[in-house]
Amino acid sequence: MTTDKSVAEKLLSQEIMDQVRKQGAINALEEVYSKARYARFTRVKWSGNFYDGLLFDDGSTISVYPASFNKLTLIAAKSGEVVSA
Repeated sequence: MTTDKSVAEKLLSQEIMDQVRKQGAINALEEVYSKARYARFTRVKWSGNFYDGLLFDDGSTISVYPASFNKLTLIAAKSGEVVSA
């Protein structure tokens, strides 16, 4: 049994997560968008609030996610479930 990675999982690399820590989640999300022009901006709901995200053709998303107090990060999700943070 093989589990194929979603587009979002493939794009959310350690390099991007390092960029989140250095430049912030919104700037990193814009960088992903500039590299993946086939993505569409979307709004993703987490804990009753809406956050910016990218939607890919396979239904997966990379979105801003509230982490620890006053901090944002990026996560990959597919079909409504978180697959990597």
